[in-house]
Amino acid sequence: MEKNFQEVFSQDLTTKTESSYAPIIKELTLKEYRALKIKNRIKYVLKIINYILLIIVGATFLYPFLWMLVMSLRSYNDAIRFNPSLILTEVHWENYLQAWKSAKMGIYLGNSVTYAVLVLSLQYLFIVPSAYAFARMEFKGNKLLFWIKQIGMMLPGEATFIPIYFFYSKIGLIDTWTGLIMPHLVAMFGIYMFMNHFKTVPKEIIESARLDKSGHGKIMLRIMIPIIFPVFVTHFLLTFISNWNSYYWVMVMTNTEKLKTLPVAVRGLLRVEGVVPEWQKVMAGNIIQLAPILLMYMFGSSQMKRAMIGGRKIKFAGEKDNIFKRAFSSIKGRFKSTEKKQASI
Repeated sequence: MEKNFQEVFSQDLTTKTESSYAPIIKELTLKEYRALKIKNRIKYVLKIINYILLIIVGATFLYPFLWMLVMSLRSYNDAIRFNPSLILTEVHWENYLQAWKSAKMGIYLGNSVTYAVLVLSLQYLFIVPSAYAFARMEFKGNKLLFWIKQIGMMLPGEATFIPIYFFYSKIGLIDTWTGLIMPHLVAMFGIYMFMNHFKTVPKEIIESARLDKSGHGKIMLRIMIPIIFPVFVTHFLLTFISNWNSYYWVMVMTNTEKLKTLPVAVRGLLRVEGVVPEWQKVMAGNIIQLAPILLMYMFGSSQMKRAMIGGRKIKFAGEKDNIFKRAFSSIKGRFKSTEKKQASI
């Protein structure tokens, strides 16, 4: 009897709830469906607007470069008209060869590469240890030194050209590689950039390395730099572009042509007395100057994106695990192996 009563009661309850509450459930579902449909339509429209804006902005930034490329392939008569069209009637590849020969770009290109490579390679010898010291080492005057460097960073570089020129002229560093490179060796931008990313590395990794009897130099070279490798690539690209495009500093510090760089050579294509400059050659020279920067950015853009994400999310290309976990596990494994060796002894 009890079982029959429970079965009848449960059946009655289910039929009652389905019959009595079904219209309400259907009505609510219909309202939610309509709201969801409207929401999806709004999202779709906003996505289309977003793509349109991105295309407009991209075309705005891309058009000057394409126009410069087209201009470098025009004839002299077409170039002096400054036609805004991107359509070419004739292609003149010889403009690049003429620009290369008339501006002596072979010499200036070698100077630009030497200048950029020397600045970068020597700069890292100063800024990386300094950034590591500010981020992970405690010493007297740490904050004071850092604030002094920050105050110096607020000064525009052009404001220091004249004092540096008079000082270098007295000690004989004008028109020398030492004079060109020395002011760029301790760059606060690089110290600040590396210091902030060194701070994002978990303390547990460094403590594990310290327990493994690793010094600060070993920690910096074998742990910290591989972890922030995308940041390293980002700084390399930004600093290389800045030094590659350096014009005023090179003009101030050089008197002869033996140390002048590629931007100075491109500027020399405009110096034509009494005649309209050959703009097709000028644009060809600009393309030659931009080509190495574009190639480097194409190869390093993925690392730059990883660096912008943040230190705790940095991954190497083709690797799925977080780099901090891998570094911590490798150090932990080494520490365990040393413990086993000591126990066996």
